Amino acid sequence: MTFQVRLRPHLSQLTPYVPGKPIEEVERELGLTGVDKLASNENPLGPSPLVLERLRESLSQIHRYPDGSAYYLKRDLAAHLKLGTDRLLIGNGSNELLVLLAQAVLAPGDEVLYAEPSFVVYPLAAQLFEAAGVPIPLKDGAHDLKAFADALGPKTRLVYICNPNNPTGSMVSLLAVEAFLRICPPTVLVVLDEAYYEYVDEKTYFESARLLDDYPNLVVLRTFSKVYGLAGLRIGYGMAHPSLSDVFQRARQPFNVNSLALAAARAALQDQAHVEKVRRLNRDMRNQIQAAFQKKGLPFIASHANFIYFNLPDAPGVYAKLLRQGVILRPMGPQALRVTTGTERETEKFLGALERALSPVGGAA
Repeated sequence: MTFQVRLRPHLSQLTPYVPGKPIEEVERELGLTGVDKLASNENPLGPSPLVLERLRESLSQIHRYPDGSAYYLKRDLAAHLKLGTDRLLIGNGSNELLVLLAQAVLAPGDEVLYAEPSFVVYPLAAQLFEAAGVPIPLKDGAHDLKAFADALGPKTRLVYICNPNNPTGSMVSLLAVEAFLRICPPTVLVVLDEAYYEYVDEKTYFESARLLDDYPNLVVLRTFSKVYGLAGLRIGYGMAHPSLSDVFQRARQPFNVNSLALAAARAALQDQAHVEKVRRLNRDMRNQIQAAFQKKGLPFIASHANFIYFNLPDAPGVYAKLLRQGVILRPMGPQALRVTTGTERETEKFLGALERALSPVGGAA
């Protein structure tokens, strides 16, 4: 029999999110072992040992439902951020928060502003709720917030700003964000996505939480997936006006964050020494890779995150040659790739594989 259930027509137009190629898939397809994945901006050191210990302790309770209110994590986060618990949103990764915030404000025909290129979930969220995506081209690899301001219109309901931006690693300053917020109508929700917040070293970066009192339409999102190394557990958080937090609590799914993720996030917050270790490694490897790109004459965008976006004429060809050498990067179109910073060993292997892939003989066969 044919499928005859009526589905919402626009859903057939959605393009599913495609993650970085898994290690197991590459090993299976190419008959390789020891493949390294530098494609998904993951933390190469993994979580804190304290997190692993807390997870082992928590396993005996997985037959119980998790704390639906995330009371203890909110308490710990509030102390860490110096913020009231009534401002906190806890989600199944910050990705869930991106989508639920769109669901909260969008109606068919509304407009959503986001940079291009930027995180692919922004246009997906717009499509999901039948809103029109309005991509704003990057300027010199970074968000052009003046162009964002010019694009604001009567149908604008939601603005996504990724800072640092994924996939380029560029960032905008507090002054630029504040200037945009002053212009933006208070009826427009502005979502500042700071998934890579902890990796930034630039002094002009900002403590955006202090803007929340002056701009009730601002939401700041962060995640435990990156610097804290909890990507597989899916947990993120947001900071928002209490009115929005209240609505979120009503709209989110029951038990949207599992008990292991809650326990791991609390433990991760307690080990800031591990966070600093991850940040130091990232800084060193980012500098090493960017210096190598400079030496090779490969154009790249100076990164403030844990990845580097770089250009080369035959990106798909180089990507394939790197795969055959056991190094997975993220394709970014016909003339760009994105590499995640890894360990010292992974970085050395990547740079060697890239040298061979760019050589006249074409690297691995």
